[in-house]
Amino acid sequence: MGLQKKIAYRLRTLREAAGLSQQDVAERAKLSLSLIAKMEQGRKADPRASTLLALAGALGIRAGQLIEDLEKPPEDAFPGKGKKGKKKKKKARELTAVGAGGAGDGGDGPGYQIAEPVPEGDGAPVPEPAAAPGEPPAPPPKRKRNKPE
Repeated sequence: MGLQKKIAYRLRTLREAAGLSQQDVAERAKLSLSLIAKMEQGRKADPRASTLLALAGALGIRAGQLIEDLEKPPEDAFPGKGKKGKKKKKKARELTAVGAGGAGDGGDGPGYQIAEPVPEGDGAPVPEPAAAPGEPPAPPPKRKRNKPE
């Protein structure tokens, strides 16, 4: 279990023991509610020292109490994403922007269409074939448009 999950669990238990909401802590520490939520969910890696000091002040504790003697949280402290999170990631990879006038958007903004899954690789762009000397370069390929039904 990573350090961020241990700190997340400690932060949540100290906040609850102080009888404070995430909003209360955010206001007292002059931090965003989003940051507090991410930290308590273990989604914020390596918080800054200034953040930890502000949190300690908001909770009325010594800063060291946030990071001293960290214990492994219970198994149910952070519900996992399961298969749902993986599916969303795969779907996001399959959507590609088509650009202005793209698929089904009426020409007023970027449209989206389902593309083949992105192959794993080094991410280097594939070069276009070069035109023979003295010939004009080939025009770019036409974009496929899906007509709305």
